[in-house]
Amino acid sequence: MTIAAFTLVTVQTVFWQQISVDLGLDIPQLSNGNSVQLAGLATGCIFFVPFAVKFGRRPVYVVSIVVLAAVTWWTARMNTYTEVILTNLFTGLAGAVNETTVQMTISDLFFVHQRARANACYFVAVMIGSFLTPMAAGAQAAVQGWRWSYYALAIAFTILTFVYIVAFEETKYIRAAPTRSNGSAIREASAGDANSTAVGEDGRLSPSEQDKKDGGFDADLRHVASHTMGEVNTVPNSYAKCMRMATPTHEPLWKLTMAPLSVVAFPHVLFTALQFASGIAWLVLMLTSTSVIFSAPPYLFTTQGVGNMSLGPLIGNVFGALYGGPISDWSIKRFARRNGGVFEPEMRLWIVMPPTLFMAGGLCMFGVTAGQGMHWIYPSIGGAFFAFGLGSYGDIAFTLVIDTYRDLVAESFVLVAFFRNAFSIVVPVALTPWMARMGVGYMYVTAGCISLVIGLLHVPLIIYGKKIRIALAPRYDRVVESVRDFAKR
Repeated sequence: MTIAAFTLVTVQTVFWQQISVDLGLDIPQLSNGNSVQLAGLATGCIFFVPFAVKFGRRPVYVVSIVVLAAVTWWTARMNTYTEVILTNLFTGLAGAVNETTVQMTISDLFFVHQRARANACYFVAVMIGSFLTPMAAGAQAAVQGWRWSYYALAIAFTILTFVYIVAFEETKYIRAAPTRSNGSAIREASAGDANSTAVGEDGRLSPSEQDKKDGGFDADLRHVASHTMGEVNTVPNSYAKCMRMATPTHEPLWKLTMAPLSVVAFPHVLFTALQFASGIAWLVLMLTSTSVIFSAPPYLFTTQGVGNMSLGPLIGNVFGALYGGPISDWSIKRFARRNGGVFEPEMRLWIVMPPTLFMAGGLCMFGVTAGQGMHWIYPSIGGAFFAFGLGSYGDIAFTLVIDTYRDLVAESFVLVAFFRNAFSIVVPVALTPWMARMGVGYMYVTAGCISLVIGLLHVPLIIYGKKIRIALAPRYDRVVESVRDFAKR
């Protein structure tokens, strides 16, 4: 679904040449449609995520893919500027699920040392939808026209709709609150606790944890683990239960809707939001300007040629996914062993300097070489460097939020998605005047410098991140308790 959704979100820029001729629209009008789509992406997560938290992931995914299937069929038949705006709006609203709810699913299914790899797979899917499938769509459009590319995508969405309805299981898990022998509830340890998780290679607690006196919170947890876990019912759910359209809990929707405002105070979330927002803004800049630059002299590429320019970024992202996924998971285990068996979320940031430099350098290389009209291979290499940085940095930053604020994943990624799309809305609107004023080369050098400054913000977070988490742990607990009704879960 992620591949198909991001294909629908990004593919229209490849068809701008044909759509402008077929519908009698100019590039600024098509850019407005792209901006409306990004506005839909920014606001869609605000509406969908509270329902995903309260009623489960499955109904949100199913509704989203039904809407995406319908709007893709509509896009293939559109004939007016109004339809361009409306189809882009609904594409953004429904496509927002793939930017937020997916992270909730990853948090549901994977352990801490597996999440970066899961996010790597997600980012590969995003980049396949952003770069590889647009190449195929461009080749198809060059032969059959842009409408048939949308028809093919609509058929894929229709098939996925039936697959999701009959085969996609709910991943939301309602945990029973553990209790002490006297019946009082034991609170669940969360990623926001001031103390970091301390576990050795053999699965035992670190010495600092073992030295704690019995009778406290850790003793209660050990008691629960040794005496109650065997009583848990392990009978698998029936097919009907797995496929039910709602798994409701007792959180009030209005609190879930307002909760993203509470996570603004957490620097780790703001850091991820800013990093991802800037990275996607530069990605939108590259996607939209590629159509303009390479369809004009000296390149004069066809629709297929413009689509083929996505190959370099796709290759770069594959390597970025390997760096930000398996290598990141491997590195945190090494760093935790060197830290006496204690894992801290900021350890993921120790390897992000190379992606920072690659992303900024790739932007500069793409813009300077394309602006000078150099052979297309040089902008492609620049795009590959940029995509390596974006894929690996984004993967690591996303996993950082999941590791740090486990119980506020949904709310955190609503904020991340809002920042991401709010930043990106400006790019299509500003592209034409920005390029006319500064030229392609200077425009991308400016973007590269901004990217470098934002990327280097990981340094103070490495230094002060743990102190910030300790200071904000009481606030984190208050936010979680105000949103989640643990007694009824």
